[in-house]
Amino acid sequence: MAEGVAYRVPDSEWEPAAWIMGVSTVVRHLLSWCGIVLLFLGVIGASQEWWMLLLAFGLVFLSILLHELGHAVAAVLGGATLVRLQAGPVQLHALRNGWRVRWKRGPREFAGMVQSFPSPHRPLRRQMMVTVAAGPLVNGLLALGSLGLGYALRHHPAGAVLLGVGGYNTTLALANLLPWSSGMYASDGLLLWRWIRGIDHDDPQVAFTMLNARLLSGERFGAWADEYLRTLARSSQPGPMFVLWTRMKARQIEGEWARVDEVMREVELHIIGLSPPLAKALEGFIAVLRCEAAFSRAMAGEVLTQLDILGPDMGWIFPALALRCEALACALDGRPEQALARLTESAAWSRRSIDRSLEHGEVVLRQAVQARIDVAQTPASTPPPPRVNPTPVVA
Repeated sequence: MAEGVAYRVPDSEWEPAAWIMGVSTVVRHLLSWCGIVLLFLGVIGASQEWWMLLLAFGLVFLSILLHELGHAVAAVLGGATLVRLQAGPVQLHALRNGWRVRWKRGPREFAGMVQSFPSPHRPLRRQMMVTVAAGPLVNGLLALGSLGLGYALRHHPAGAVLLGVGGYNTTLALANLLPWSSGMYASDGLLLWRWIRGIDHDDPQVAFTMLNARLLSGERFGAWADEYLRTLARSSQPGPMFVLWTRMKARQIEGEWARVDEVMREVELHIIGLSPPLAKALEGFIAVLRCEAAFSRAMAGEVLTQLDILGPDMGWIFPALALRCEALACALDGRPEQALARLTESAAWSRRSIDRSLEHGEVVLRQAVQARIDVAQTPASTPPPPRVNPTPVVA
């Protein structure tokens, strides 16, 4: 950084004064515990029938799911492309013609999440504010509905449970509207505050969002992307690593396999400098980068012990990539039939992907793998039979 030039925190990373964040965090935890207490008081008030406890937990999960669906529906109605939705252990991944659903095992840092990219043809600020506000709004409506129905059924055991669920949703809505952050995750309240203050068009988060929004819609890389990439290159991580990702994909499409490894060496230097929380948050992206680098090294002729470094989690999210690597591995092992089957599956998943920008690049990479399969299928040339001089005919 040049002398005399102060670093300015991007508007998308702005936070209010530390004491406001501290108070909000404490109040958030208090509200969360109050919500749990109100819920269990409702269950206890409903007598000690075991099915009431199941009903309470079912309604809590439904509250979390509807919160995330509120974000998702608002995003789609605003023209956004919905990519992923998670509520507890249930994860949904969008496809062009449906959804993939799985039960995601392992530790989770938060109960729910929605990943979407706004329409590049509509005002960004309005889309983002409506999408963010929709989640707490759903919990507020659930609270009013549960409290009203619970009061109407106050003489029935289910009425006490509904009152507890209403109290839980009230605290959940309020806790989400407070400004606080946890690692890489910012509350809906903090996100709303940032958008109300205003986020400039040259903000790194806006550049990343708009670049991906245009790519998801099917636009190919061109001169229009240069400004976004310049903004990301001079931002904090993961901006510079995303720029290197675009360079890596360009080298692959051009067939410059050896130069992909040059880019990956730069990526590894950036990975070394990541903080542990950021490295954890980016581990999926890093796995994809390393997988593509390994694929390119294999295409360049290096002997590799494995190509399955993507991992089961990212392999599920990016099946076309995982299957393309498996096809190459089969081709290099001299198994052309299995390679062709994997490549056919990869093409099918690529056509179903919600990310239309990857389709052109995947076609080029599959053609390169197909060439390796063709070589494996071509039988080794055999020498021509020796010429035999004809026996002379005696007259």
